[in-house]
Amino acid sequence: AIARIYELANALGQAMGKAEAPALREAAEFLVLMSAPMMPHLAEECWQALGHTQAVVDTPWPKADPALVADDTVTIAVQVNGKRRDEVTVAKDLDAKAVEAMVLKLESVARALEGRPVKKVIVVPGRIANIVG
Repeated sequence: AIARIYELANALGQAMGKAEAPALREAAEFLVLMSAPMMPHLAEECWQALGHTQAVVDTPWPKADPALVADDTVTIAVQVNGKRRDEVTVAKDLDAKAVEAMVLKLESVARALEGRPVKKVIVVPGRIANIVG
C-alpha cells in the first residue's frame, strides 16, 4: 500500500504545472486520505492545510470510479515461429483479422520471417499473435 501511495505522490509531483488545479487538489486529497491510516498525525496536518475543518478520520474513504479505471487498450505479444519478437498495443475490442493485419506490417516480423511466406497466423484476442512462417 505504501509503495502505491509513493507512486501517487510521484505522479502528483510530475503533474504540477501540467494538470488543472481542481484535478491536482482532488489527487492531493486522495493522497492524504489514503496515507491517514499509516500516518494519522501528518495526514491530519495536511488535511487541515487543504482547508478542511472535518477531521480526516471522519472523512469517507475514496471510491474508485470504474469508468476511469477501465483500460481501453491491451498489449499483445507478437511471436514469429514461437519466439517473441515484438508487442503491439491495440484497442481492447479489435477483432482478430485487424490484429493480424497490424502485426503482419511490423518491421520486426518481416525481419524474423527473412522473406519466408506466412503459413499461418494464430491470434488469441487480447493476448497474443503468433505467426508461423
